[in-house]
Amino acid sequence: MGYLTTSALVLRVIDYSESDKLVTFFSHEFGRATGIAKGAKKSKIRFVNKLELFSFLTLTCRQNRNNSLLFLSEAELNNSFLPLRQDYNRFSVATLIVELVMRLTREHDPDQNIFTLLLWAFSSLEKTKSPLQVAVLFHLRLMELTGYRPELEKCGQCGKKTGESLSFTLHPSSGTLVCKECSRTRGFGQATTFSLQTIKFLQKGQSFQLQQLDRLHLSPNAIREALLLLYRYTRHLLQQDIHSYKVVRELFK
Repeated sequence: MGYLTTSALVLRVIDYSESDKLVTFFSHEFGRATGIAKGAKKSKIRFVNKLELFSFLTLTCRQNRNNSLLFLSEAELNNSFLPLRQDYNRFSVATLIVELVMRLTREHDPDQNIFTLLLWAFSSLEKTKSPLQVAVLFHLRLMELTGYRPELEKCGQCGKKTGESLSFTLHPSSGTLVCKECSRTRGFGQATTFSLQTIKFLQKGQSFQLQQLDRLHLSPNAIREALLLLYRYTRHLLQQDIHSYKVVRELFK
């Protein structure tokens, strides 16, 4: 097979043997994939200072006939996104973003929209003063792109539209809102409530164009609520915890 060139964002780098590295990335042509960079730990030209976490690269690679592992022959650095590795808050959010991509996508399943969203997230994290808001917006849009868009326009039980009730809970098994009245009368117990302000923010996050998302601004409390809503919904879908969420949650303290 011949060599292919693809734009890629690095999700994970692992040392492999004395001189090689395994690099997991998300790219145009392959989606989420893993490649082996032979001699990367000793390279002084092809890979030096390029195969770093969160970096935006142009990779030259070749497919393996026997398995899904790619052979990486060369990397050109487009953007190192260095602030994501230097600042603790940005690093923590970028780690959450990577975990969500690893959990919610499949290997060798290309998706141009997910690649564009991931590039937007790393670019926004590099310059933003609110990494946690980037975490919310990325998580929200990724759920939509992977087929799990939460329905935030009305109560999924009685049909009451947002604005007709001041607070809602989320039904995690369906990804729909439940108004305060239905939560009380239909056995939802002491479920966490989310304010109308948070719901309206998430609605805008779903409807705005990607390049418009940086215009949104929300209070720390509303961001906390939004992250909790998305975390609980995603945890229910995956039937397992999202480990990096615990680190991100500490950023509010």
